[in-house]
Amino acid sequence: MPKKLIEVALPLDTINDASAYDKMPGIGAHPKGIHHWWARLPLPTARAVLFASLVDDPSEHPDQFPTEEAQDAERERLFGIIRELCQKKMHLKQDVFKKAHEEILRHCDGNLPTVLDPFAGGGSIPLEAMRLGLPVIASDLNPVAVLINKAMLEILPEFANQPPVNPESKRRNVGQEWKNAHGLAEDLRYYGRLINEEAKRRIGKYYPTVKVNGKELNVITWLWARTVKCPNPVCGCEMPLVRSFVLSSKRKPNVFTQPVVERSSEGNRITGYEVGEGEPEIKGTVNRSGATCACCGETVKLEHVRKEGKDGRIGFSMIAIVADKGRGKSYLSPDEAQERIAKSAVPAWKPDSSLPEKALGFRIQALAHFD
Repeated sequence: MPKKLIEVALPLDTINDASAYDKMPGIGAHPKGIHHWWARLPLPTARAVLFASLVDDPSEHPDQFPTEEAQDAERERLFGIIRELCQKKMHLKQDVFKKAHEEILRHCDGNLPTVLDPFAGGGSIPLEAMRLGLPVIASDLNPVAVLINKAMLEILPEFANQPPVNPESKRRNVGQEWKNAHGLAEDLRYYGRLINEEAKRRIGKYYPTVKVNGKELNVITWLWARTVKCPNPVCGCEMPLVRSFVLSSKRKPNVFTQPVVERSSEGNRITGYEVGEGEPEIKGTVNRSGATCACCGETVKLEHVRKEGKDGRIGFSMIAIVADKGRGKSYLSPDEAQERIAKSAVPAWKPDSSLPEKALGFRIQALAHFD
């Protein structure tokens, strides 16, 4: 088998720079926007490696390149194609993919190999193989990865250059030419909007807006804590089971929530939670060895927490509200009205099947009883 270009040399500086840019957030139209994937292979790296693995190194053809100078010149020509493949906004440069495909076709004597990726993950390798015009077979054990790859490699190509089917676009865009996946994107926006409106109609009452600095913001989630009664007879508060009270550490200062404790001779109780900035006075109340009461500091073993759960005595309390402020999130202290509305949503159905005690090597602890 002839020696390939990747076995001899690569323009690594170009590939590294393009891959670093590819990993940056917010760079526009990019397949990574479909779904975040762990340790995703940068697309320029996948593109360059595939190309360099399929074209011969010039040293394998001394009849065509008899001298080192001729080989270096041919190698530099192939490097030029790789540099073109590492440009920004490659989805707009189909002529470059065509040039690379023709080069691969020439080196493979017209018989293109099938690229098999049994651990496709986020799909960088099969996607770039398809862009280079190669037949691809991809699979993964993770169903999320399978869905990502089906969307990129099967659904998008099937509906490429097709007009949208929704009635609004048909009425407004008569005779318009639809290129690439623009027609599919138009349908996704239209039907996504319909689903969003229907969801608001059905459950919108459970998501009231909150006012922040005079603006009405949509609540996107409530943050809750499980609670158990403190076994200390002097205390008896409903102690929260929280690993960390920090809500956001992406920007400084941190945003945190803290319980408001009311102590008295008759016992302690938590009257609510307050959101603040900086470092929380109480870092957290639960770890692998047990829990600590936020009111009295009593150390509680996990056996007590588990017994409370089995006996159906685990409660819950809202510890923060997260609202959408457009570009970013706003964290707010919970109020009684929000908590009352949240608790009014009672599911009409819940799973009635039981989990195995041990499956696929995972240890499943005894289930707690929650009403």
